[in-house]
Amino acid sequence: MSKASLAGRKRGKLAAEEKSEIERLALALAKPTPGRIAAILDRHPATVNWYMLRHGLITRQPGRARRIYVRNGKTVHPYSAEHDRRIESLRAQGKVYREIGEIVTREFGIERDAHSVQVRITQLSAAP
Repeated sequence: MSKASLAGRKRGKLAAEEKSEIERLALALAKPTPGRIAAILDRHPATVNWYMLRHGLITRQPGRARRIYVRNGKTVHPYSAEHDRRIESLRAQGKVYREIGEIVTREFGIERDAHSVQVRITQLSAAP
């Protein structure tokens, strides 16, 4: 599917009815992929994918880039296995995302904000 064909798809916050429909379709379809469900709902696949990951409707192995890279002019520092273990440990101790970000930034010298930590923990929790 091309970017042009996705351009008109609705993005952003899902309505309660859309969430219910995603959950229904995830159970009803033989192969409930985010892309397929997004097409039915006329939603962007990334929106549906994120909802499905957050609610345990799909599993996905978290990505692991091999090296630092630049995306949209910003340097991206991928999470290493050591970083993942540390943020999971801190979360298990009851730390909030902001605190985890501050701690791992200090310990590893790579800036991690609360949003980055929340997204990574969600990705890790969706692993099979």
